Amino acid sequence: MRSQTSVGSEYMQIRNWFTRHPLLCRFGTFILAPSVLCAYVAYQQQVISALPQAGANTVSAAVQEQVTVTRDAHGVPYIDADSMADVYFAMGYLHAQDRLWQLELQRRLSAGTLSEVFGKESVNYDVWVRTLGLYEVAEQSKAYLSEQALASLQSYTAGVNDFLSQQPTLPVEFTLLGITPAPWRVEDSLAWMKMFSLSMSGNLEEEIQRSVALKTLPKSLFAEFFGSELAPSESLDDGQVASLSGLHHTIKQLETDYKIGGKHIGSNAWVVSAEKSASGSAILANDPHLGLQIPSLWYAVSQQLPDSQLQGMSLVGLPVIVFGQNNHIAWGGTNMEADLQDLVMEQIHPEDPTLYRYQQQWLPFTERTEYIKVKSDFPSLLKPTYRDVELKIKETLTGPVISKAGLPQAVSLRWTALQAKDTTYEGFFHINHAQNWQQFKQAADKIASPSLNLFYADKQDNIGFTGAGDIPVRERGTGILPAKRGAEGDVWQGFIPKDEMPSEFNPPRGYIINANNRNVASGYPYHISSSFADPARAERIEQLLNTQSLDLDYIKQMQMDVKDLTVSKLKAVMETVVAEDLWQQEALDHLKAWQGDAHSDSIAATVFYTWARQIYRVLLNDELIPAWNEKAATRQLLGLRGRVSYDQLAELLAQNSPLCDDTNTIETESCEEVLLSALDRTLILNSKLQGDEIGNWQWGKFQTTRYDHMPFGKVKHLNKVFSREVATGGATNTVNVAAGFYEKDNGFIQNYGAGFRQVIDMGGRYQFMNSTGQSGQLASAHYDDMITLFAQGQYVSFETPTEASRKLTLTPNKGQE
Repeated sequence: MRSQTSVGSEYMQIRNWFTRHPLLCRFGTFILAPSVLCAYVAYQQQVISALPQAGANTVSAAVQEQVTVTRDAHGVPYIDADSMADVYFAMGYLHAQDRLWQLELQRRLSAGTLSEVFGKESVNYDVWVRTLGLYEVAEQSKAYLSEQALASLQSYTAGVNDFLSQQPTLPVEFTLLGITPAPWRVEDSLAWMKMFSLSMSGNLEEEIQRSVALKTLPKSLFAEFFGSELAPSESLDDGQVASLSGLHHTIKQLETDYKIGGKHIGSNAWVVSAEKSASGSAILANDPHLGLQIPSLWYAVSQQLPDSQLQGMSLVGLPVIVFGQNNHIAWGGTNMEADLQDLVMEQIHPEDPTLYRYQQQWLPFTERTEYIKVKSDFPSLLKPTYRDVELKIKETLTGPVISKAGLPQAVSLRWTALQAKDTTYEGFFHINHAQNWQQFKQAADKIASPSLNLFYADKQDNIGFTGAGDIPVRERGTGILPAKRGAEGDVWQGFIPKDEMPSEFNPPRGYIINANNRNVASGYPYHISSSFADPARAERIEQLLNTQSLDLDYIKQMQMDVKDLTVSKLKAVMETVVAEDLWQQEALDHLKAWQGDAHSDSIAATVFYTWARQIYRVLLNDELIPAWNEKAATRQLLGLRGRVSYDQLAELLAQNSPLCDDTNTIETESCEEVLLSALDRTLILNSKLQGDEIGNWQWGKFQTTRYDHMPFGKVKHLNKVFSREVATGGATNTVNVAAGFYEKDNGFIQNYGAGFRQVIDMGGRYQFMNSTGQSGQLASAHYDDMITLFAQGQYVSFETPTEASRKLTLTPNKGQE
């Protein structure tokens, strides 16, 4: 115990400090302390109070019978109801309770109203989405839904709005941005499905990119990027190329800022027969790859009825299970990579620009006018108010005109998701209730867009896959470049007949695999895509499936596999380099001992992937920069580097390609010099990130998975609060995909990859893991509690919790009926 003298001495020292620093004392007393107190109170009121309350009992006139929702230790809800209508009502209520800001942002993305919140920087996004007219088509497609499917959306809508009617404390994003949510509508759900389809339909970007390349690159270099694909005799004029270049930039920014679209949108999925399964039951595995964000696009849920149960992953904004299991079947899926979009060159009347040519006649453009509200810059009181942006949109029988409609040409977009008769939601609704392969196939046939490879397993141990989606049959060509309208008027002559779509059921080999690779044999009579993914992931999955008896734990290990089958040829070329110093030799020694495993602790993986990046830059940059002032074209052409595979790069280097000679220098350069120059750049840049000691260059230090919050992941300081990062292994072509971009001072940033993982043994085990957490509420323990578990390859099970204190009860207000 301290003496009284000691305590008195400390007291005098403190008193003297306050006496010597009066201004600091006053600042702390009258400014700092009240500010901290106010911040604490605001945090409690605006953040903590927005969280779901345990043991809550809500009375609602919209629910038919009492519904109980119990959450497990990770915040996953288990809905117990007497009818599907009440289940779907609860889905809307829970999505609003946990993901209200996500619902709001998705609605604004689909409606093109981001500028109302984020100002002029979002105008181009809104112009693009309004041009597509997603809500107009959603309104039309609603008329083609069955009564049951429409009723499910109406119940979901009622659930969202019932939560809003209680005037809850809104998530902090609403407070920071000064907005409130409007009531949800059925069209909001349908429009979000179309935005989701847009995210998975990448051919538009590729057509624009090819058009720019065709105008800019020599034919020999064009062939390096596009193989033997031949350009048609006609092509876009310079004005249209310039117009579409600007649109391409907007599309790429939408991809960066809001994770809509991207080259690496895909998935892995496979099913295994009972004969190959250790449990004696069929197994399904699936991990969809989309843009990574926090919260995840996915929301795990269990839907329990007296006589049935559904469980799996829902998409926020929709009431159904998108991938999961019911009492009879399990299902998953991958992006088919089908070409669902075509650019069409419209001929404008030379004397009347209001007319375009269709078959043998001139037809008037359909026109509509949109007004985009734009929020003033901060601080709004000191900044001018922007006038509404007036947007006049032209449409043809093909679709919306997406370029500047000037003589003699305009470019319109033909896209499957813009059909009025779009029954995609209907398809997913019926898959939820399918009991066998025939019913599953019939439901899949209703899906129009996106195109998917849907995987199937059932309790009778059948396995299968079927293609889903409307895949166009073209009058001519394969849709790799913009097309002129043919004599028949439409560039499409219908869609692949449903009974001729790719499909397989109980194959003798005992498994079916797809990792966005080609899903049909070479003799298949219809064109599906020119952009299937590299087969390496599928080949690696097949290798692993043929090694041993397959149990659930082994399947989970497969999903975490980081063996890269695409590196061997380029690695062999790299190993031919003769080191000029000890630093280079140490890097080469690591590389030579490498087996291609991109583990987070691998030094050799760092050497390979960082060196490969520099080879691309040294070899191709000067060839892809057409002129210093052609910024839009340059952005697109530099993006072509991603079309050159490691194998192609190895062939160019091994053959001492003319591309190795830098045209900007007088001296002739060899490919060996390119390799050495790239290695030098690699060592210097890597040392800036992690120091000179190559022994400290583990791959996980150079590659980080980033889960960006939208929009605050792009706001300095706020990104540290709202976004999350974790070290990671893997690469673009490993089963555990890690795709993204390189960021100066931070290294490789993974922003595309698995959004969740699921493995389902039809004998009764279902394990999964979401990538971030169940909640979108910043203060929730479930905002990010799955990130580390996901990175480590851990899983949780659907097991009904028994914690009564975590229950939410929705009670019907029958007394007011």
